[in-house]
Amino acid sequence: MNYQSLDQNFGDNLTPILSDQEEDTQNNKTQQQALQFLYISPNLFNKLWPEIKKQLCLLKISQNNLTAFNVQQVIEEIYCLHFPNPKQIKNKINFRNFCQALDGFPQKKEFLAKIPQIVELALKMDQEFKDYLGMLIERVELKRIQVAILLANMFLCVMHLQPDYKLLPSVFIMAKLFNISNEDNGQNNNKIQKIRCLIYYFLHVFSPEFKSQEKIIFTRKKHNLIIHNNPLCEFIYCEYGQMENVSDSYIVDFANKKIGGGVLNLGCVQEEILFLTHPEALASLLITTEIKPDESIIIEKVNRLIMYDGYKDKFECKGTIKQIKSTNFICIDAGDYSGNYHLQYKDIKRELIKSYSGFYGIPRICTGKWGCGVFGGEWQLKALIQWVAASLGECKQLVFINDESYAYNQAFNLLKGLNSNQLWEYIQKYCYKKSQDELNNINAIDFILSQQKF
Repeated sequence: MNYQSLDQNFGDNLTPILSDQEEDTQNNKTQQQALQFLYISPNLFNKLWPEIKKQLCLLKISQNNLTAFNVQQVIEEIYCLHFPNPKQIKNKINFRNFCQALDGFPQKKEFLAKIPQIVELALKMDQEFKDYLGMLIERVELKRIQVAILLANMFLCVMHLQPDYKLLPSVFIMAKLFNISNEDNGQNNNKIQKIRCLIYYFLHVFSPEFKSQEKIIFTRKKHNLIIHNNPLCEFIYCEYGQMENVSDSYIVDFANKKIGGGVLNLGCVQEEILFLTHPEALASLLITTEIKPDESIIIEKVNRLIMYDGYKDKFECKGTIKQIKSTNFICIDAGDYSGNYHLQYKDIKRELIKSYSGFYGIPRICTGKWGCGVFGGEWQLKALIQWVAASLGECKQLVFINDESYAYNQAFNLLKGLNSNQLWEYIQKYCYKKSQDELNNINAIDFILSQQKF
């Protein structure tokens, strides 16, 4: 590793600007070659690490007198050290959301007492990762304690960018959650609820229930698609419920192509909520470059820890669950058809390849309206594509959770007489007619039922 060149580049690699509107000019730089290692250890920058360590030690030695405001101030100082002109940045930020997250928090004193231990975790980064953390090329295994070390550094804003960071999620520390900018109270409350999820996570890390040596597995997966006459797998349609509550299933994460989406910013839909309720999944933001069209990311054995209620700006952290259980994710990013609704009918092969890459070889999968929110997908079509993908991938059971009451159970039962290839041919026929504007006010399921005598 060329540490000297990293030091020389330090001033050019700025942490993303806190303003949600301001575009980081670093993103206009020419894309460099694919990453193999993420340099996460700040002591590679000889001038930076001693200053960060000095700030961290303030939190260690003040353990009996720590207030939320003290911690806020130190995190602000650490964050500002990442910039060439720290004083200028200091005048632009206010991490008051950190204090507000602790206002009224039932375990405030207990958490503040754990701050020195969180600092100790952060300082173990060099010891655990030996100057680098391997990027997710094929497979990365991390012990729970290693993930806790990474999250401690994200929480304390210790992480620093490497030269070609734009291949990674742009927000990978908690600064945007802590910062109060110009958002309305609803958006700031959303950030506060997210911070509380992380506070509960760290309380769990220092509890007897934490199994430090258990491993979490991250896999980048792809598989060549072959369409054949497989029988359709069992399809279970549910009109209500949370995917996390379906036992013994891999949960489909409706992923952003940069994994995690807006979890550490303002986003709070399906993927972000999965990552907040399973905080160990946040480690994937540090090791996962953009998901390619024929790829999926599999995250296995992350603990479900947080109870919640609500969605988007109504999201609320409700504490920790009584019985912690291990969960597996299939992270697949849907096509974005928000600007051109009809494009989805010409892009179905992409969606089949994408879902097949994640579903192949997995016996039981729980999914839902993948890509059907802001991305504008037709949920009936996406349900059928996922059913074909699961069946071709030799899945035994696909559970589909929706929020619409309709006789879809009966409709899906009628379609079970088809095989994978037949259903795919009907999907292609429907999408061709849709793309030609030949069908109005009819969805994929109703069209197929009208074409076949069941």
